[in-house]
Amino acid sequence: MVCKQHNGTRARRNFRWRAYGKWLGAFIAVTVVGAWPFAASAQVGKQAVTMSVEVGYSGYYSTDDWVPVHISLHHNGAATTGDLVVAVNESLNNGRRGAGVLKWPIALPRDGWTSKEIALPGNILTKGITVSLIAGDATLSTAPLTGNAVSHVALVGVISDDPQETQFLAGASSDSTPVLPVALDASQVPVAVDLLAGLSAVVASIPELSSLSTIQQSALREWVKEGGLLIVTGAGSPLPGWPNLPLIAGVPSQVSAQPLADFAGVQPSAGALAIDAAAVRGNARIWAGSNQMPLLASEQVGRGQIWQTAFSPMDPHLLAWTGDAQMWTAIFRSAVLARGAVSAVPALFSESGALSLTSVGDALAPLRMPSLSTFGVVFFIYIVVAGPLAFFWLHRRRKATWAWVVLPVLSAMTTVGIYAFGGSERPKGLLLDGVGVIDLSGDGSGFAYAAEAFMSPDSGDFRLQLPGGSDVLPLTSDNQPLTKSIVTSRASATDVSFYSVPRWHVRYLYTSGIDRECGEIATQFTDAYGLLFGTVENDTPYTLEDVAVVWKGTMIRLGTLTPGQTKTIPVGGGAATVSWISDYGAYNRALTHGIGRSLGAYLSSWTPSASASETQAMLIATTANRTPQLPTPVGERRVTSAKTLTLIREYAPVSRSLEAD
Repeated sequence: MVCKQHNGTRARRNFRWRAYGKWLGAFIAVTVVGAWPFAASAQVGKQAVTMSVEVGYSGYYSTDDWVPVHISLHHNGAATTGDLVVAVNESLNNGRRGAGVLKWPIALPRDGWTSKEIALPGNILTKGITVSLIAGDATLSTAPLTGNAVSHVALVGVISDDPQETQFLAGASSDSTPVLPVALDASQVPVAVDLLAGLSAVVASIPELSSLSTIQQSALREWVKEGGLLIVTGAGSPLPGWPNLPLIAGVPSQVSAQPLADFAGVQPSAGALAIDAAAVRGNARIWAGSNQMPLLASEQVGRGQIWQTAFSPMDPHLLAWTGDAQMWTAIFRSAVLARGAVSAVPALFSESGALSLTSVGDALAPLRMPSLSTFGVVFFIYIVVAGPLAFFWLHRRRKATWAWVVLPVLSAMTTVGIYAFGGSERPKGLLLDGVGVIDLSGDGSGFAYAAEAFMSPDSGDFRLQLPGGSDVLPLTSDNQPLTKSIVTSRASATDVSFYSVPRWHVRYLYTSGIDRECGEIATQFTDAYGLLFGTVENDTPYTLEDVAVVWKGTMIRLGTLTPGQTKTIPVGGGAATVSWISDYGAYNRALTHGIGRSLGAYLSSWTPSASASETQAMLIATTANRTPQLPTPVGERRVTSAKTLTLIREYAPVSRSLEAD
């Protein structure tokens, strides 16, 4: 009996322990499951995202240009996507404010490295901004964008992974401006033309050029063609995809450096130099040496130049030579003097330069107001009807007391009529005014930049789209309230969204980029006895208005050229011009009215020497067609008025007639 009682008690205890165990297990499970999201969040927060940033060219940049910003990321965790985000809200000191969020989508690999190059305005970088990596709703990393803004110096990029290899440029200057050499690792060479614009020149050997990626080499070639200066050090095998270099490689040899001393105008020479060039190619110009023993030569490529040395700039004899800095100074100055046309890439953020195009918004008119004469006629009729005619009519009927009713009725009818007329003239949708410039390269592409202003009688959101690769900055007037705007830059397209823009408030887009579908103006020009002969064919997709050819102090007017149309230069049809800019403004009246005024004011900032040389003629025209850098809104927004005016420019070679020789 005692044993049975004892066994029962033990059974009940085991049952209780099992129950307690189940409750404890349930409690632990609930605790673990409940804590799992927090543990996952902590794990996400602990993901190692290392972000390093380099602004400009080895930390240096110009405030008047788009500045390359190289971002390297090391991501630990599962593969995902994120956005590099930069918030901008800075005054540009010209009545405009850069305001918006700039985003660049980026793929984050699983436990690996990735990099991204973004573009930011130099004059905004000086104010101190940051870049953040955001994935979902979490900010994974933030870094300040700091660098050294420089002015009144010529930034010269030397492609090398060793900063010591820039010492050969110490003490050199370019066109009375000191040279500041910066070492560029091959991975840091920009991949866009306007991101190379802050460099006065690029120096590289053929192996270093070969180490660049395909897109980097393409951008560098395009930059030279648009007016850049590339100095290639040492001869070697031709580069695939590049134009022929000035020098032909040969057997290495030792030669006298005296021709370099003569070129630089200094004595004594550097002694003996090791060279590897055998001859000069084609129409290249020899600056030092001879055709059989060249030391220095150059070739014109589009608006730019490629110079090539037969020696290494790090030759010990050169580095020890007292005239080394003077030689490089002579190279830079001679390159400036030999340049046939101005660069197609201007200082985009210079207040007196291309940034002045944003004044196009000043021409936006919310209402198409009638002329003063129309208002005069309306008020004259009202005065006559409400005065003499009303008095005569009431006097004849002996109803003078009706004036208390008649006159208010006449006033009400007049007011309603004017209000109805104003309502009929009120725009029903978006108003857009845009101006731009396309500098044609002559091979189907060109560098384009533009400013577009838009506003609406209704508040709401706006969305616009530009070609991929465009650099875009949203702007507003300093005296208008800020609204949310986002620019998302993808390879396929650049999307711009403005949110909750108040009615009648002007917003702006300032854009730039390479236009690869703008075509060219095909020419065949010959100089015979001081007269220009030849043809001009419009191979662009645009109707060109007020086409003019400027050459050797003369301006030839050709009128309108539709796509595919060809015109012949009239014999003796040119008129002498002292200031081609003012004469062209008088010829092209579109530059003195409406939106053209901001474009005409910008044109006046071009130097007179930007016209042409004896071996080059400048073609200039305007088009009212919409170009890619002047986007139209996408979506359901109705466009009431979309006015555009784009300046087209191209430089064309002029050959000399054999008969004239």
